[in-house]
Amino acid sequence: MSNVDCEGQGSKQEAAMIQTKEDGGLDELDVFTFLICFDDRTKSIGGGLNMAVRESKESRMAPEGVASLDGAVYIDQYCNPLSDISLRDIQAQIDSIVELVCKTLRGINSRHPSLAFKAGESSMIMEIELQSQVLDAMNYVLYDQLKFKGNRMDYYNALNLYMHQVLIRRTGIPISMSLLYLTIARQLGVPLEPVNFPSHFLLRWCQGAEGATLDIFDYIYIDAFGKGKQLTVKECEYLIGQHVTAALYGVVNVKKVLQRMVGNLLSLGKREGIDQSYQLLRDSLDLYLAMYPDQVQLLLLQARLYFHLGIWPEKVIILL
Repeated sequence: MSNVDCEGQGSKQEAAMIQTKEDGGLDELDVFTFLICFDDRTKSIGGGLNMAVRESKESRMAPEGVASLDGAVYIDQYCNPLSDISLRDIQAQIDSIVELVCKTLRGINSRHPSLAFKAGESSMIMEIELQSQVLDAMNYVLYDQLKFKGNRMDYYNALNLYMHQVLIRRTGIPISMSLLYLTIARQLGVPLEPVNFPSHFLLRWCQGAEGATLDIFDYIYIDAFGKGKQLTVKECEYLIGQHVTAALYGVVNVKKVLQRMVGNLLSLGKREGIDQSYQLLRDSLDLYLAMYPDQVQLLLLQARLYFHLGIWPEKVIILL
């Protein structure tokens, strides 16, 4: 199993493989009617997702580049409407992990400033050595004590992307494992940042002086999928087997993180068998188009999909 992210690695199945209910094609009027009927639904989904991102940033005083746990939980809830999933419950589970990390950290440095943090604080520790102690404690608790690990055996499983399942099963793929790692680190004062690295989502940890002009070599890159291993630039390239430009080592904002997460679900949805309901594909299309409503190819795919499933506009309006 190659150590890659789901994005871009799914089936090559194209939208044209999904035939419409009757004649295998849609005319312009059909598509136009469909898009009008689903416009309000898309706005509703987008409003919920954007609100999750906005509230996350405001409530946590987080910079734009920090991945949003709130948005990831919203995605989880939308794709699993029959499951009892709440941000409060997921945060409580993460807080329990933070408590274990603090217990381990106390054994490393009983006077560590992170031990004095109160719940909900957004303080950051600036000393590299103190940050390193936190990461050492995190790696011990997550990977040795709680046995979290990257899911290499069942990589292309949507459960790897749902945060409540990552916590229950203690496994995931690079982006979900990174989001968990990032959330814990920031609660303990370590300012890690998300990196939308091709094929394998990473985090970066600044080693340069505050205020200095930095380049990609002033960071250590953390592979949460690989038990928190700390990587150099060269090792990152070795990880995916190719050279990449410096721009791909840059931090990404909340929306880009969620886009990649939903994009992974979309790739997995396209791999579903033709005898299934395409529920994952339907949900991921809804979410992706809520963030990027002008993606014409995906709009056409959504239209073809719903017509294929016999979900005609007039019926959908009644259901909504």
